[in-house]
Amino acid sequence: MKRKRILYVLITCLLVSLLTAACSSDNKKADSKDPATGNEKVKLVVWIWETAKDGLDLNMDAFKAKYPNIEVEFQTMKSTDLYSKYLITSSTGDAVPDIITVESTNMSQIVQIDSLLDITDRVAPYKDKMSAYKWEDATKDDKVYAMPWDSGPVVMFYRNDLFAQAGLPTDPADVAQEIQTWDDYYEAAKLIKEKTGAMMYGDSKTNSSNRMFESMMWQRGLWYFDDEGNVAVDSPEIKESADFLIKMQNEGLVFDARANTDPWGNAIRDGKIATVVGGSWHDAIIENQYSPADKGKWSVTLMPKWSKDDKYTGANQGGANLAINKNSKHPEEAWQFIEFMLGSEESQVKMMTEAGLFPAMLLSDNASLEDPSEYFNKEPIRKVYAESLANTYPLAYTSDFPMANKLMTDVWAKVFLNKVSSEKALKDMADELRSKTKRN
Repeated sequence: MKRKRILYVLITCLLVSLLTAACSSDNKKADSKDPATGNEKVKLVVWIWETAKDGLDLNMDAFKAKYPNIEVEFQTMKSTDLYSKYLITSSTGDAVPDIITVESTNMSQIVQIDSLLDITDRVAPYKDKMSAYKWEDATKDDKVYAMPWDSGPVVMFYRNDLFAQAGLPTDPADVAQEIQTWDDYYEAAKLIKEKTGAMMYGDSKTNSSNRMFESMMWQRGLWYFDDEGNVAVDSPEIKESADFLIKMQNEGLVFDARANTDPWGNAIRDGKIATVVGGSWHDAIIENQYSPADKGKWSVTLMPKWSKDDKYTGANQGGANLAINKNSKHPEEAWQFIEFMLGSEESQVKMMTEAGLFPAMLLSDNASLEDPSEYFNKEPIRKVYAESLANTYPLAYTSDFPMANKLMTDVWAKVFLNKVSSEKALKDMADELRSKTKRN
């Protein structure tokens, strides 16, 4: 009864978070099954969303050549639908899907329901080849349940033409030197608004996605919860970050639109937003979706730090993983598929260069990192992504992240609509988190 009750709570929690964001003995039994031999055909079912499938498709011909007896059926769906569907499937012990794709933001929740195959021994050769933070949410009780795929190293995209008009440097190295800290970022924001009329970044006062705030926390090694799992959102350090963003909003330095929405994107297109501090995947959004006519006007450099002395220079936004259903009838073939796609540098580089999926695999010496981007002022932007990824604090989203993210959106609304102090709003949020999650 206890496990059913826990499962019910987890299912309910995830379903609610997805709606509001819409953004052992069993192991031994599974491991003991023999892989397909000879001419025996094995069919794997992979649950995935379309853009992720596009990346895997690039390597399918090579996979089929190496494993001609393994057929792969991709069943595509929205990520929100995938999670809710899998939570129901896992409760009934179904053998399908064999493999699921899981975003890091939801990884810990899926791990907690004990439905995935323990792949600790299988991933051992790759532990030091992936960014350390990617293992955090895939791990429970020192057992690993997923293989990291791509990541979202946070960098600063900026309009070099607006920086030039404001009298700021435009070369990425010079910009990184000029804007080392968030205080430097604030000073640059005032100058850019004065000289060009553009806002420094875009975010909603009352419906924030919290990406900027969460990136600021992550870079400092802070989160909604501390390393012991206690609620930490009411700590003085996190209040500092919140107060900084409140100051930016109150001084009219922020375009009031939720990030990654059409109003936000249209402001980027119209030159009303000077920077995007966000995951590497924003390059495609800027170049292909909202600002295709601005080739050469955008550049990329490292994100600001809270303090010049901070050890870590990066943060993360998103990324996905592949995991095996512990009830799969073909766990060995499922691992062969995952290892081929994610354990091979050749496969990862192909997905990076042709599908824009920057890998969690550390590629510091790969020549493709030096390839110039025609759109981004002929700069080697992947090299900046790699530097950010290599210097990101190994932080876990945790299973309660979706709830914390939603409550944080409410904090901003209280501050800007109801004029509640940040101290009280964060304290109320912390108390609610402690009550709902039973954390200290």
